[in-house]
Amino acid sequence: MTEALLDVRGVHTYYGSSHVLQGVSLTVREGEVLGILGRNGMGKTTLIHTVSGLLRPREGEITLGGRPIAGAPAERIARAGLSLVPQGHRVFPSLTVRENLKVAARRGAWTIDDVADRFPVLRERWSLPAGKLSGGQQQMLTMGRALVGNGRLVLMDEPTEGLDPQTVARIGDVVDELRRRGTAAILVEQKVDFALRRVDRALVLERGRVVHETADPQALRTDAAALRRLLAVGGS
Repeated sequence: MTEALLDVRGVHTYYGSSHVLQGVSLTVREGEVLGILGRNGMGKTTLIHTVSGLLRPREGEITLGGRPIAGAPAERIARAGLSLVPQGHRVFPSLTVRENLKVAARRGAWTIDDVADRFPVLRERWSLPAGKLSGGQQQMLTMGRALVGNGRLVLMDEPTEGLDPQTVARIGDVVDELRRRGTAAILVEQKVDFALRRVDRALVLERGRVVHETADPQALRTDAAALRRLLAVGGS
């Protein structure tokens, strides 16, 4: 079995006095896409923030490529090989589309031209300030910035939230391309069918704990009873 790229062990994270993550453990292997599912308020975004360094865990260990990163500054974790697609559209509004990509770019497989090929609307708005883009276009730019960062691990927190079906399809194509290129990723999604079609493994968070894990996401995708029990949704 491939050695874990990301190893999260017994992590507890709080927002103030609220105990959000309660002993979460998970691994992501090289080249693997892991899906994180769960209803709203169950700790998915807190998990992403904890791994990426935006939140400091009170207990537990996190390693990336064998190096401890729990509680390290987000900038240092990014330099260690993590790329983040945060929830919402977080761009530098006064910079142009191209400048947003250039400031994030690091040498690797994904180039600015790759992003422009997958999101042609961005090339059409190359010189436009990013703050002038629509919400969907800003999300494409946010995804593009994570790609050209060429991290060993890409964290995607609700990348399709609030997007039209055409943009969702483009985001899906990029996730599929990450898998084909062997880039490890975590995909947090409310669109259960979208996620389960694209991940190698999936786990479900409930009240800050992992309550279900499957190495056969396609079986879960078609199990209506399990989806209702775990996620309060119907089958596909």
